[in-house]
Amino acid sequence: MNSELRKPTWMTYVIFSEIFVVLVFIDQYTKDIISKSLALSQVDPIIKNFLSLMYVRNTGSAFSMFSNKSWGVTMLSVISAIALVVLLFLAFFVLARFRSRRLSIVLIFLSAGTLGNLIDRIRLKYVIDFIRFDFGSYTFPIFNVADIYVTLSCIALAVMLFFNEKFIPEIPFSSKKDEEQAESGNLFPKEDNDADIRSREDR
Repeated sequence: MNSELRKPTWMTYVIFSEIFVVLVFIDQYTKDIISKSLALSQVDPIIKNFLSLMYVRNTGSAFSMFSNKSWGVTMLSVISAIALVVLLFLAFFVLARFRSRRLSIVLIFLSAGTLGNLIDRIRLKYVIDFIRFDFGSYTFPIFNVADIYVTLSCIALAVMLFFNEKFIPEIPFSSKKDEEQAESGNLFPKEDNDADIRSREDR
């Protein structure tokens, strides 16, 4: 049986929960280092004229959107909190009901990114951003690790949507009895077998 279709054990849920916690910790840890190492708006070049660290306080959403709106933090905090609850529910529902570990881990990354920035908004009233890319005279909106989680997971979800047959196994809704019969090698219900036997006898 494809490992993607195997029924998850309690250890699977523990591992996925630990991944979620670690992802959030990495995001918060990197933000803490930046806030303690750099002054506000200070730029620390890593690759000259391309990649640098720059400590900024973003009161908007990902990539500094809505950063100049007075209502931005409150509205985004509420939306993020609701989205976080929904995403975490979906992550473990997909794992338990559809047994798709790949889709579940993508939702875990999306949830971790959502929580990472939500913690900043609740605790600081702004989000710490620090990764800056420059392309000539253009500076890409400064972002953080949580934004990376959100971006990569959204890309992965888009790929899964367009290539569903390759990335998300189609698992029919089946009863426990059907699953037990499938695992024992009997893919057809007993009623179907009896009907088939009667059909051969009539011939």
